[in-house]
Amino acid sequence: MPRTGRLAARLQRLDAYAKPLEDFSTRTLAGGILTVVAALAIAVLVGMELMAYGHSELVPTLAVDRERAEKMRISFDITLPRAPCIVLGIAVADTAGELQASAAKHVAKTRLSSDGRTVTNVLEPDTAAPPATGPDGKPYCGSCYGGIAPEGGCCNTCAAVHEAYSRRGWAFTDPDGMEQCVREGYVRRMRAQAGEGCRMRGYVDVNKVAGTLRVSGGETVDTGGTLVHRSYEYLPDFDFSHVVNELAFGQALPGQKSPLAGVTKTAEAANFRFQYFVKVVGSEVCFRNGTVARSNEYAATEFVKPSDPGLSLVYDISPMRVVYTEHSPSLGSLLTSICAIVGGISTVAGLVDALIFRTERALRRKRELGNRIKWLWRSG
Repeated sequence: MPRTGRLAARLQRLDAYAKPLEDFSTRTLAGGILTVVAALAIAVLVGMELMAYGHSELVPTLAVDRERAEKMRISFDITLPRAPCIVLGIAVADTAGELQASAAKHVAKTRLSSDGRTVTNVLEPDTAAPPATGPDGKPYCGSCYGGIAPEGGCCNTCAAVHEAYSRRGWAFTDPDGMEQCVREGYVRRMRAQAGEGCRMRGYVDVNKVAGTLRVSGGETVDTGGTLVHRSYEYLPDFDFSHVVNELAFGQALPGQKSPLAGVTKTAEAANFRFQYFVKVVGSEVCFRNGTVARSNEYAATEFVKPSDPGLSLVYDISPMRVVYTEHSPSLGSLLTSICAIVGGISTVAGLVDALIFRTERALRRKRELGNRIKWLWRSG
C-alpha cells in the first residue's frame, strides 16, 4: 500500500464523527420540528451576538483622584420667577480661602415677566451722562462718598460709587442720598422691575475643593476675608422660588444625567433659603481611539429653612474618581460564542430528539405486545 494510502487509513481510524449508513437512519416528525426550532434559536442568538459585537460598553472602575489642584467649572441654568434680575448676585467661598464676592462675570441674566415671557424693554438711566462741569465751573468730578475711589479719583456714575463702596467693604444703603444715583434714577429702576423674574445662565470657575455658591438678593461684600450679605429696604419684594433647568460640574458628557435638572421649588414665604448639598465625584471616559474625556458626576440632597432668603449650593469633592473604559468584544470571543451557541443548541436538540424517539419506540412496542396478547387470547 502506498505511503499516502497508509496515512489516510490511519487518519480514518481517528475519525470521531462516525457516519451511520443511510439504510439505518430514520427521519421522524419530532426530529424535523426540533431541527427547525434549533435552527431558529441559533439564528436569533447568533444575530444577537453579532449586534453586541458591533457595540461597545463602558466598564467602570474606581481610582484615587489625584487631580485636585485643577479648576472646576460649575455650569447652571436656573429660572427664578419671583426674583428680579437687578437684585440677584452670585458669590462663592471655598475652604481654600478664595472668596468671590461677585462671581457673575460669565452669567447672563434674562428678565422675565410674571407670565414667564422675556422682557425686552431696557430701563435707561434718567440722565445718560454726568454733567460736563460742576457747580464751581470746573470739570465735573463726582464724590465717592468715602468709598475707595478709582484710578481717576472720581465717581461720576452711581455704578462707580457702588464699586467704590464695595472696595471699601461698605454697604450701599442710601443711594437716594447720592447725587449720581438720584440723577440716574437708580432706586426707580430697581423698583420698576418689581414682580418680574429672572433666568440665570452661565458658569463660575471655582477651585476643586469644598465650597459654597450662593445666589442672594441684595449684595455680598468682602469685609477683610469674610463674605457678608446685605439686603436693602429699597429693593423690590422677591423670593427664591426656582426651577433648576440644568446643573453640571465640568463638561457634560453625552448621556450624562443631571440629578437636579427639572427640580422645581416654591417658597412658602419670602424669607426661605433653599440649600442643596452636593457630593461631586470626578469621572473619566477612556475611549478606544485613545482620547480621554473628563467630567464630574454628582448626587444631591436638599434642605429648606426659614432664614435669609437665597439659594445655596454647598458642594464637596470626593477623593475618588470613576474611570469608564470603553470595551468591545474581540473577534475571538465572538467566534467562541458562536461556536458555543451552535454546539450547545445542537447537542441539546440531539438529546431531546433521542429521548422522544426512544419514548415513542417504547410505547409502540408496548402497544404491539398488547395487541399480540389480545390476538393469542382470542385465538386460544
